[in-house]
Parts: sequence; C-alpha cells; structure tokens
Amino acid sequence: MKRLRIALVLAGALGWTHPTTAADLPACAPPTSACLLQEAGTAAEGLDRQLERDEARFEIAAAMARLGLLDAASQEAAGIENASIRAGAMGEIVRGAARQGDFAFAYDVAVAIADARNRSAKVQALEALAIAQAAAGDIDGAFATVIAIDNPYRRSQAQAEIAASVARSGDIPAAIRAASRIAMDYWFTDDQQQGKIASGLVARTDEFDQFWFHEALVTIAGIQASAGDIVAALQTAQAIPDLGGRSRAMGRIAAEQAGQGDIAAARETARRIAAAYGDRDAMVAIADGMAAQGDFAAALDLARRIQAAYGEGAALVAVATRQARAGAFKASLATAAEIDDVDDLIHARAAIAQELARAGEEAAALDVVAQIPDRRLRFDTVQAITEVLATSGEVARAIDLAETFASRGDLAELVAEVALAQARAGDLDGAVATARSVDDGMFRAIALAGIAALIP
Repeated sequence: MKRLRIALVLAGALGWTHPTTAADLPACAPPTSACLLQEAGTAAEGLDRQLERDEARFEIAAAMARLGLLDAASQEAAGIENASIRAGAMGEIVRGAARQGDFAFAYDVAVAIADARNRSAKVQALEALAIAQAAAGDIDGAFATVIAIDNPYRRSQAQAEIAASVARSGDIPAAIRAASRIAMDYWFTDDQQQGKIASGLVARTDEFDQFWFHEALVTIAGIQASAGDIVAALQTAQAIPDLGGRSRAMGRIAAEQAGQGDIAAARETARRIAAAYGDRDAMVAIADGMAAQGDFAAALDLARRIQAAYGEGAALVAVATRQARAGAFKASLATAAEIDDVDDLIHARAAIAQELARAGEEAAALDVVAQIPDRRLRFDTVQAITEVLATSGEVARAIDLAETFASRGDLAELVAEVALAQARAGDLDGAVATARSVDDGMFRAIALAGIAALIP
C-alpha cells in the first residue's frame, strides 16, 4: 500500500490535475491518452451530482490503470466518495498492476479494498491477480494470493481459475497439478485448517474444494478440446471422479466438436454422457453446428426435440440466429415464435434485430425490439445494434437509430457506446468527435476516458 498512500497524499503533484476551463485543454490533434484523460476529468469535475462524478472518475481511473498509470489511477480513485465505486476502481488498479507484473503492489491494493459483498471487488481483484500470477508461471504465488479471500467457496473457485489460467498457457500437466491442490494440500495448511474449524466448515469440504476441483478439470478438458486435442480432452474428462463433473466435461468437448464442424463426433461424445439431462448443452451445440452448416431442417427438428425434452429454447435461439445471419429473416422470426421460454424468446429477438440492422433494415429491427417486454433489455439490444453499425463504419446510421429509439438520457449512453465502438474499430478521430457531441457530462467523460484507454 505504500505507493498508493503516497499517491493519495501527493494529490495534484503528478501532473494529472484537471484543467478548469475548456480553453485550458490540449488540442488533442492527433488524440493522445493524456489530453483525452484531462478532458474527461474536466467533464467529471463539472458534474453537479456526486454519484455521477464518482461514476465518471471510476472510468477515468480504470483507463489510467489500463494504460499502466498506476499512481495517477490511485490518485483518481482517492477522489471517489462512493465506497462501492471506489472499491471497483481499486480493483481496476490491481488488474493494471498485475498486467505490468507488479504483483506485490497489486496485492497490497487488493487486500486494502473495503468491500464485503459476496461478489466483492476485493475477491474479484484477488482472483484476477492470482490468474495473472499463474499465467506468468508463479503458481505458488497465485495460491498464496487467494488465501486472502475469506469466503471459502469463492476461495476454491479462485483456485479453479488458477488451474484454468495455467491450462490456457499451454502447460496441461501443470494445470492438472494445480487443480489437484484444491482438493489436497491447500485445504490442509495450518491456517486453512484453523479457519475451517473456526467457521464450522470442517465437515463440508465436498461443498467447496471437491466441487471446484472437478470444475477445474472440466475447464481443462474444454481448453484441450478447443485446442484440437480431443483425445487428451476425453482422457481428462474420464479421469474426473464425479459423475456430474465428468458429464459436464464431456458436454463441453461435444460442444467444441460441434463448433469445429464435426457433428458426427459431437454426437458420439454426447452419447457417452451418463448424467440425466447432462447432454443438454451438447445437443444445443450440435443443433447450432447443423445450422451453421446450412442444414436448417435437421437443426430445427433437433431444436424442437430439445425444447420438448428439456423445456428450454436455447437450441431454437441458436437456429433462429443462424437463419437471420443467412438473411432468412421470415424463417428466423417463425423459429423464434416457437420458443416457449420468455428469456430465450428475448434472446432470439435480440439476435434477429441485430442481424436486421446489419442488413440495413433498421425499421424492421426496431419493430422486433419493440416486442421485447423489458425496457432495459430493449435498451441493451439497441445498444448492441448501434455498436454493430458503428464498428462497421456506419456511424451516422447508428446514431440515427439511437435517436429514433432513445429518450434523452438513454441517447447519451448510446452515443457514448457508439464512440467507443468507433475507437475499437480504429477510428480515433471520429470517436473523439462523437464523444464530444454527447451533451451529458458523465457519459462524455466515460466515452473520452474509454477512448484514451485504447490509445497505445
């Protein structure tokens, strides 16, 4: 925490104070992260409501952390009054420090986060730090880091993520050894044994360590399958001692095979799943794989049978989405109409609306959006559509669609997202211009900070 405390005491001494008038702003031509962050800070300071200032300053701190400006990010976080938002900003600083390999500083900040929620910023920061340590080869350090997580269930979950991180690095034997530690020596250190006795968890290891040990192996098998090593993935899956975990692993392997276009192999793997209803996700992936290959009749038949057997429409959502991507909008809407589950129906309509907009049918897309019952879900769908359009360079169309759909408050958020989509697509000058057009100071600051984070 030493560097963080220094940063907080020396507020204003690091060259990141915000200018008070627009005339003080740098020209920002071409855009640089420094001038955009200063402009975002000016917009944030001009906000009247404390919560809006805090939201804007969170995005500024997050951008600084992503750019590796850890002291400046710490200073920005110190100015956030809302405790939950400040905790989130400190979590971003942890991630930024971990990306730089400054694990000691990241740990000091993480353990100082005051957040007791179940999915707390502190737990997520410690987990992210451990994942980064494992990816860098410091597996022992990663396991030591997660000891600071008080919740035993989340602690074991973080360990499973350590094993997954090692697997993604390509070292499968080390990943399996890391997974084994969840069910073995980790739980029997002196500190952990005392903690379990104090919390009454001595007899409940199966609810935590064994479950996440199995889940780690499930994830490793999926990673092996996605890398094309199906034989090794199946071996990992078969080695899982728990029937449920073994079935989940086989399901992931079958889904990977279906995604790679090998429908016959996916079906064969799915047949080997022993748990009741354990083949559901695999069968959904197979239906999607059939549709991806253009065999809509077979895919639709399988999707209907999945809905009848499992009572859910995920496979029909997949088929409807594939039909829409192929331009068969009438057929996709007909498929969506067969979905019984309301949430699945919403997902299908959202996907169809995005494809309609991509094809230039904005009016039809908004007609589909209007059929989504929840206001926030309607907004999320329109936001996804505008991002698709902006990413493909259709910025004017994206903003026109946003203006057609949104209220004044929603419009500011949508246009800010359009600016960020432009920046991600490489149009920095256009992104800055779009961000500056946002009337709402909070969303203007958020957009400018987000663009700054994307500039090398």
